[in-house]
Amino acid sequence: MSKRMVRAGWGALAVVCALIMVRQIFVGLEIDEPYALALGFRLVQGDRLFAQMWEPHQLCSLPPALLVAAYLGLTGTTTGLLVFVRAVLLVCKAALSWAFYREFVRDLGKSGAGLAALVLFLYTPKWFLGPDYIGQQFLFTVAAFLCFHHYVTRGFRRPWLVAVGGVFACLSFLAYPQSAAAFPVLWLGLFLLGRRGGEPRFLGIPRGAWVLLGSCAVCGGAFLLWALAGMGFDVAAFLERVGLILNDPQYGFTAAEKLAQLARQSLSVLRGWMWPLAAALVIGAWLFRRKASSRERISLLLGLWALLATMQCILRAVRDGSLDERQFVPVLVLAGAWAFWRARRLDGVPALFWLGCLPGLAAYLFILRSTVLGLPATFLYLTWPAFCGLLVLLRRQPRMGRALLAGMLVFFAVCRVWCVQTTGWKSATVADTPLVVIENGPAKGILADRKAADMQECLYEVLAPYRGQAVLQAIGEQNGLGFLMADGTLTVAQASVISGTDSDPRFEEYYRMVPGQLPDVILYDDAEVRDMAQFHAWIEEHFAISKRYTVTHGTASLQVLVVDGWAK
Repeated sequence: MSKRMVRAGWGALAVVCALIMVRQIFVGLEIDEPYALALGFRLVQGDRLFAQMWEPHQLCSLPPALLVAAYLGLTGTTTGLLVFVRAVLLVCKAALSWAFYREFVRDLGKSGAGLAALVLFLYTPKWFLGPDYIGQQFLFTVAAFLCFHHYVTRGFRRPWLVAVGGVFACLSFLAYPQSAAAFPVLWLGLFLLGRRGGEPRFLGIPRGAWVLLGSCAVCGGAFLLWALAGMGFDVAAFLERVGLILNDPQYGFTAAEKLAQLARQSLSVLRGWMWPLAAALVIGAWLFRRKASSRERISLLLGLWALLATMQCILRAVRDGSLDERQFVPVLVLAGAWAFWRARRLDGVPALFWLGCLPGLAAYLFILRSTVLGLPATFLYLTWPAFCGLLVLLRRQPRMGRALLAGMLVFFAVCRVWCVQTTGWKSATVADTPLVVIENGPAKGILADRKAADMQECLYEVLAPYRGQAVLQAIGEQNGLGFLMADGTLTVAQASVISGTDSDPRFEEYYRMVPGQLPDVILYDDAEVRDMAQFHAWIEEHFAISKRYTVTHGTASLQVLVVDGWAK
């Protein structure tokens, strides 16, 4: 095949991937993405962390706040905000993927680095492009890694890269605080790599380790001062509020209870791995009889297992329309771990291990302890360590490495094009789910399932008359974009914009501790999917309801309660 045809093929693949991701700007809507924007909107409207904001994921609100503020400043409205945010994030993903390609083309060659960069470009931790806490954690982790990797593998020049990488690392820790478990591993990695590489030292510690520690200390101190300023520098009140927010009933399980839950769920995962492993053993036995050397048998077997597990998940994604078929990722981690061991003395591999793979695994273990997700869903947090392992495999066994990366690329493409997440986190496909264009509000221009689209239109109609008013959504499945209606003039009058239940008494306690957040208008969802009866009863008892009416739009129906202060 001529070089011109090869270049044309790579160009066509890049264009297809770009079109798939551009399509993602305009397709789909569910609760986590609007939740992230609502968090940023609260900051823009003047709410402060821990003072008025009681959300468990509030530390990830800074990047969305910048995007919301920029759009409001440019347009004076929030209409169409979601398309803008997704487009900006897509540009950031493209730039990050290009930076990755430039960083690794020396070690992996054009084809290897290009394929890996396309996988990185097509991957999103969840199915949407929005700046939720998981998406932020991944993007900032990769950005920090590229800074650290370039510094270590290019002769320890440009120490400012470590400082920039430290800022990115801090942003990833804020996005998902449990991922701060990666920091000691990163510091130890820079320490060991610096000593081995002859980096300049101070008090016996390499320069890069000092710069990372200093940049993270400065970022952490600045953020803490800013958060304390929101609480009037009252340290005791700040610590009390942090404890209140952390005491979330959704996460009120012990380590033993979590381990028992994971053990039960692991059985189904093991059963899912059984068939790909059996097929890999059969194919491997046939190949071993032909030519595979004994030294590479484990590598070949793990690679076959990972490839077959990936194919199985692709087929399941097509059959079930599920975006959470990621059982192949831990198998990729195993294949990558063996590749790291076999190539441990190869130039550049220690940097990948200490700065990419191992910090990712450390973060995963802490996330696994605290997340409410089931075991299979947590495998998305292993994607980065698995990806780092595949980069090593590309150098040791290029054909197997390319095959596994190609499998990941196909899986992500299928999820982006074929699968749709509908209201209520239900799996669906484009074949069985008609998509409707949202014509008003922050999600204008987005194609979503009928229920999601109807709810956005209903929220737009309900809140249009209440410009400048304070809104309380007494709804279990929150609609974060509802707070951004009325051209971004509304304010939030509730503890949290995350979905809630009656099991959390802090929703009621909020109005005692933050009395200035009294709502002007309250919304109930007539199609409520969670038990909110107790909270609704408290609202009816403590607020003076001067007017009540219902607004419907298609499948959506909202009760509107106009509040006239506290009940006498």
